[in-house]
Amino acid sequence: MTNFPAERTDWPLILLLWTTGLLVASQFAKVTLTLDSLQLLYPSAPVTYAVSGVAVVGVLGGAMAGFVVARFGLRHSVLWACGLSALLALAQGLELPFWAYMTLRIAEGAGHLLFVVALPTLMAARARAVDKSVVMGFWGTFFGVGYALLAVIVPPVEAWGGLQAVFVGHGLLLVAVFPLLWRALPRGIVAGRTSVPNPVEIHRQIYTNPRLAASGLGHGTYTALFIALVAFLPAAMEAAWLLLVLPIANLLGTFAAGFLSRHVAAPRIVVWGFGISALVFAAMAVSGLPSVAVLAFLATGVVAGGNFAAVPLLNNAPRDQALANGAMAQLGNIGTFSGTPLFALVAGSLWGLAGLAIAICLFGVIVAGYVYRTACRN
Repeated sequence: MTNFPAERTDWPLILLLWTTGLLVASQFAKVTLTLDSLQLLYPSAPVTYAVSGVAVVGVLGGAMAGFVVARFGLRHSVLWACGLSALLALAQGLELPFWAYMTLRIAEGAGHLLFVVALPTLMAARARAVDKSVVMGFWGTFFGVGYALLAVIVPPVEAWGGLQAVFVGHGLLLVAVFPLLWRALPRGIVAGRTSVPNPVEIHRQIYTNPRLAASGLGHGTYTALFIALVAFLPAAMEAAWLLLVLPIANLLGTFAAGFLSRHVAAPRIVVWGFGISALVFAAMAVSGLPSVAVLAFLATGVVAGGNFAAVPLLNNAPRDQALANGAMAQLGNIGTFSGTPLFALVAGSLWGLAGLAIAICLFGVIVAGYVYRTACRN
């Protein structure tokens, strides 16, 4: 994949790609927000798996997605992801048996994976060096903003007609954005026609190279915290309002990290962010104050933004950035999968939740910090 330095930051394209990211977040949010109605449609089925079905492909193929994007090019990867995702979203508007619906959800993960690897890689490629960290901090907000917007837009859904409107509406929005992407995506970033290595070799290339693996390890450690604590902290602290405020605080920290990365190296932001988060989680346990939990999420948001900003800092070539983003997708999904059941074991105790959060943050300081330091020396 050819690298070319951007003479100016293409903000209109970056805004279009970020807006596309909101539809990518909706691949999860559209089911999360209609889960009760989906359970009524499939009363005897394990519909909670419909939420994580999209992530299955990410866990299994995140590293390979980085190679696919690097080989076939950013433009083609985004367009294929958009077309595939639109077709699968529209198909979910059909009244299907649960096994068929789940098949579509898992297949939807392929488009999701291509998106989350190709979009940030392309955004970084179209930004000036001085703006890359800000652009990556901006990209890091897509998931939370997408969830929040859909929560505002989607009314309470009780019948199949309402579910169908949500699913088909998501597909139509992807159809609408496709021609905009077709017209706007640059053709100058071309694919590298290399031979196709086997999956074992791809994983070896990524996870033996600290520059490719560091951001993914940091991101996977962060995702083990985020969704699980949003789910369990409000009840443990008897503060339902935290369900809304914690993601917002996290978003603010992620966005702020992009600007902070202009002055402080992104790997240092990640390590210090994990350390400060551990201290604030300890203060949360001692004080029992929900406001301290908000500060903790602000700190973890800085960690998230630092990981995104570190990808172009450690990897100059778009091909390497695609591989690093593939590792972020894979390890991020693994963190999400493992974090929730781990925190469920201590969900009834604020001290238990805080203790596990502190342990994960210390893992980030020690292990992710070591890999980041090694990457910076190489």
